Amino acid sequence: MEMETILKSLNDISPITTEAWKDFQLLLSPLEVERNEYLVREGSRVSHCYLLVDGVVRVYYNKDGNEYNKTFFIPGMFPTPLTALLSDEPSALSFQALVPSKLIRFSYHKFRALFGQHRCLEQLLLRILEREWINKERHDIQMVTNDATTNYMIFRERYPNLENLIPQYHIASYLGITK
Repeated sequence: MEMETILKSLNDISPITTEAWKDFQLLLSPLEVERNEYLVREGSRVSHCYLLVDGVVRVYYNKDGNEYNKTFFIPGMFPTPLTALLSDEPSALSFQALVPSKLIRFSYHKFRALFGQHRCLEQLLLRILEREWINKERHDIQMVTNDATTNYMIFRERYPNLENLIPQYHIASYLGITK
């Protein structure tokens, strides 16, 4: 994904001025991770945000050695442990690439430092957080009110072709139909 495409993607969320984009772009660095490599491991501290350009990232919670897939990120999404980032606490979740993936990485604190100069970046963050909250709430309600078949159909709609890219046990864990 070229910088123009990234800018368009961000502008679709919330408009960014040319000056803000110039300053923000200085914070962006490309990151490539291999299959099964971690962006964030449970227990680690987080200081960066990520934008997924290509690939698939899963988020899971580990309890007593059992992994519970919470969600998946596909290109255009932000696989960032928001609770750990915003609370400055260790991450309770792990973020792992399921296929070779390309991301854009930037420092959250340096990004926030631009807010005084560029209110549009603060608005961008607000819109991203609102979108994530809405998606999380809808997902949580869906997972407890639907049966596994309905949730699988929603999964296929939300993540087209993902079932052909990742192991089925990850999908089963996400749907809550593991042993």
